[in-house]
Amino acid sequence: MFKKTTKFIAGVALLVQSLSALVMFFITLGKKRSSGAWLALSAITGAAGGYLVYDSKKADDEDLSDDGDDEDEETEEDDIDIDEGNLFSRNDEAEAE
Repeated sequence: MFKKTTKFIAGVALLVQSLSALVMFFITLGKKRSSGAWLALSAITGAAGGYLVYDSKKADDEDLSDDGDDEDEETEEDDIDIDEGNLFSRNDEAEAE
């Protein structure tokens, strides 16, 4: 859906937002009304940012592990084992009788 770099940048931005919301929580800690909202915002954005950074790094690691050797992978042609000729012919059935 998104490119890997977009996920990484969005994740870092959410982590920075999480840290700023955490700072705001400590600033408003004396005022009991809004301090809980800042803590909740910090937790949610931190979790979302951490997931996006982890997911983008995991995708990078998977790309690095795929070195491009296609020799071991089976192709569709290897799976099909049929004789040459018409696949739907009834000549074999007539000869069997």
